[in-house]
Amino acid sequence: MSVNYDLYETPDLAKSGEEQPLHARVVLKGSYTAKEFVEQVTMLQHMPHAQVVGVIEAISKELRHLLLKGFSVELGDIGYFTLSLSVDKKVMDAKDLRSPSVSLKDINFRVNRQFKKDIESELELQRYHSPFRVKNPLPEKKCLQRLKKFLEDHPCINRHDYEMLVGKTKTQALEDINAFIEQGVLKKYGSGRSVVYIK
Repeated sequence: MSVNYDLYETPDLAKSGEEQPLHARVVLKGSYTAKEFVEQVTMLQHMPHAQVVGVIEAISKELRHLLLKGFSVELGDIGYFTLSLSVDKKVMDAKDLRSPSVSLKDINFRVNRQFKKDIESELELQRYHSPFRVKNPLPEKKCLQRLKKFLEDHPCINRHDYEMLVGKTKTQALEDINAFIEQGVLKKYGSGRSVVYIK
């Protein structure tokens, strides 16, 4: 089984007006929820469902516990988890820094080299023309119409769903969403990867 990819225009973030090189991106065939992943492992690895659920919950709890104690955690052959921090103001001298100014920035995951090599050695890539890649994206008015219709049937939308809904790249989708937030059409809810947007 191959992984599909397509070529996309790279956004001109510097607004130089120059033509940007294309970049390759995987065209996802879908995504697995936690429940579906458990079912997949149960079926293919011939393990009891309750045992798989229990192991995942135990790993999640212990990973959280060890990260909160300041450890880097290696998870099997997959990779390492570590915390990264941010300072909410510019500090030039360490004496000027107060503890409340330091907070969690992210939880980093670094893939194990061997895991990456194993994927790379078996990876088969196939060019695929994504129906979601558009050179002339929909105007804002049409996007807003589709968004409003979507939100009539759903309580919220995430960035990826918005991309699929209007056929835009990640950058274009974020520009639209930020514009809709400024206009008062959308409100951001949650943080990090769990961010969704509500009416």
